[in-house]
Amino acid sequence: MSATEKQTWSPDAPADEADVLIALRFADRAARKAVAEELSGTVLHTGQELVLAKLLLHGSLTVARLAKVLDVEVPTATKTTQRMEAAGLVRRVRSATDGRQVGIELTDHGVELAHTVQEVYDRAGRRALAGLGPEDRRVLRNLLWSITGNIEDLNQL
Repeated sequence: MSATEKQTWSPDAPADEADVLIALRFADRAARKAVAEELSGTVLHTGQELVLAKLLLHGSLTVARLAKVLDVEVPTATKTTQRMEAAGLVRRVRSATDGRQVGIELTDHGVELAHTVQEVYDRAGRRALAGLGPEDRRVLRNLLWSITGNIEDLNQL
């Protein structure tokens, strides 16, 4: 095959471990691009939509806990929440039980935008999963979570 010929994949070809991880990486890139395109009309920077989603799900979280939930370093979570606070999307709140603890929670505007983010993911997901039926989606989701668990288990060793 020459360098100018386009290589295609076949769903019937054997898939070794490297093939699967490469496909996952490309799927991740395509998914990030689809979400970024959908977010282009909002005030959010890539990655901030995940902060909104996690805070909508979990409520108030400390920056350290948010960093753990997002699987990022604490300084990254700190900088991101500072930007989001300046944009009026989150606020800092002192714990009622421990004045030393400060949580991050969504403002009303942040809650509104978090719901918009859910719609963005719904639209991007419809594009990404077009042609896959409910059972295929369920199997794919479960396989992806299994892979994630396997990799995270390896990182615990």
